[in-house]
Amino acid sequence: MFYAIKANRQYKISEDEKQKYRNMGYKIAELKNDKLVFEEIETEETKEIAKLKKENEKLKKELDALKKDGKEKGEGK
Repeated sequence: MFYAIKANRQYKISEDEKQKYRNMGYKIAELKNDKLVFEEIETEETKEIAKLKKENEKLKKELDALKKDGKEKGEGK
């Protein structure tokens, strides 16, 4: 049994209805060990977020390397 959840609405749905509710903007969850476990759906937004997080980490490493290199040369405080 699956659940379609959006705002304050919660519907019990079958596996056949999952895609219909996804298209209407509902999150799909399954009851496991008395807890709702949401399905992870890869959308354009989640792909973009993952790409930006990866780029952010790369830039942080690059910035740290430049700061470290600058201090070794006696620049900065």
